[in-house]
Amino acid sequence: MDELNSYINILAQNIAYLRKRQRLSQEELAIKAGIDRTYLGYIENGKYSITIRKVTALAIALDVTLFDLLDPSLIETYESSQDEEILAMNKILPHIRKYQLLADKHGINDIFQDNGGKLLQTLLVTGLKMLPGREGNDAKDHQGNEYELKSVNIKLTKSFSTHHHMNPTIIAKYRKVDWIFAIYDGIELLEVYKLTPEHLAPFYDGWEEKWHRDGGKDINNPKIPLKYVKHNGIKIY
Repeated sequence: MDELNSYINILAQNIAYLRKRQRLSQEELAIKAGIDRTYLGYIENGKYSITIRKVTALAIALDVTLFDLLDPSLIETYESSQDEEILAMNKILPHIRKYQLLADKHGINDIFQDNGGKLLQTLLVTGLKMLPGREGNDAKDHQGNEYELKSVNIKLTKSFSTHHHMNPTIIAKYRKVDWIFAIYDGIELLEVYKLTPEHLAPFYDGWEEKWHRDGGKDINNPKIPLKYVKHNGIKIY
């Protein structure tokens, strides 16, 4: 019961604080949340055990999450800075930490580095697992088949990067596995395609010819066009 009362008080303080910070009267917030103004007054005074439905409605009206309203450090977090962008960042940081915890389970140490966040999403929607210690973003399925993973942000480019030191050794490795191509619009995953070694053979052949023609000089990051992937690939998401 003491713990329940503690959370009732946390909710009361956080709701009242956020309402006042946003310069809303109790009546204005009540209207936004679709609840009675008197009921809201009781909530802010810690006199009622609020239902999940109503606290969710209040969270939406205040533009925060349900978890924010239950956070005992919410007021301290807001008061610690006057910069609205920092405050906004502080609000979403707990969710980013949860995303990183999920990434850790899949062998991705930093969701902000090397497209780690997008890689995690690709793994989850395809059911693939990371291969630790491999060069590049390699993964495997439940049968042990290996894959090369690539992603593209169509807001920035219309082709997929490959390898900064493309040479016959790397190409030989690539010829043994299927490739997974994830297509993003910003941070939104749109589609995922699979291409087999047969699909990619024209690129492998061309890269090898160029490598020999240039006297054994590694090719810096040759590209695979998005159009080719969408036209020839097997759509799996």
